[in-house]
Amino acid sequence: MQNLPHSFQYLNKKGFTILELMVGIVVFTLGFLGAYLLVDSASNASIRSRDEIIGANIMRGQIELLKNLRDTNWIQFRSWNSIELAKSSVETEKLLQPHNYYIIVNNFNIEKTIRIEKLSLSSLSKETIIQEFQKNNSSIRLCIDNLGRYVHDCTGTNRKTNYVSFLFLEPLVTKNTLVNNNIPVDRAYKVTVFFVSLDKGYRLSNMSTIITDWKNQ
Repeated sequence: MQNLPHSFQYLNKKGFTILELMVGIVVFTLGFLGAYLLVDSASNASIRSRDEIIGANIMRGQIELLKNLRDTNWIQFRSWNSIELAKSSVETEKLLQPHNYYIIVNNFNIEKTIRIEKLSLSSLSKETIIQEFQKNNSSIRLCIDNLGRYVHDCTGTNRKTNYVSFLFLEPLVTKNTLVNNNIPVDRAYKVTVFFVSLDKGYRLSNMSTIITDWKNQ
């Protein structure tokens, strides 16, 4: 067999080396990308789990505050759905109004231990919530105070979060299956609390319950 010229052998070895290098780069890139996607997926799952725990606790807490306000009204011989003990001085309405959004917060050691505020939200759309969240004085945004508590007060040294919380009040209705129409339940509301996380995306969750004037029904 005739020997190949030395120059051809050199070029062949050089070409093979470049091919090996290209394959190595591709394999390394795919491996790095796979590892990055795995870490990113684990990070996102961790964030979702954290948000679910925080959101569930905040939503349950707001439901309990609303029930606490109702029970305090009974003790003080007020209407069960009165907000006089919790409303601001500029709020003219004295009772909870269905078809409205509210925030309800624990004021802790302040004279009015529960504060409730009616919001001007027009819908539950993602655009509306984000627009309200981005306001400098946003009422729906949650912040963390010096004691690590989630509050709706974002002034002073309180640290802003990417969380939002509020509730929606609507009349409680039951369905008459015989004539297929809705029957309103007297002295009762359906309460839906919403929690939104805007940390690496947009995730909305909610929790519903009913609040009634059961003592007088």
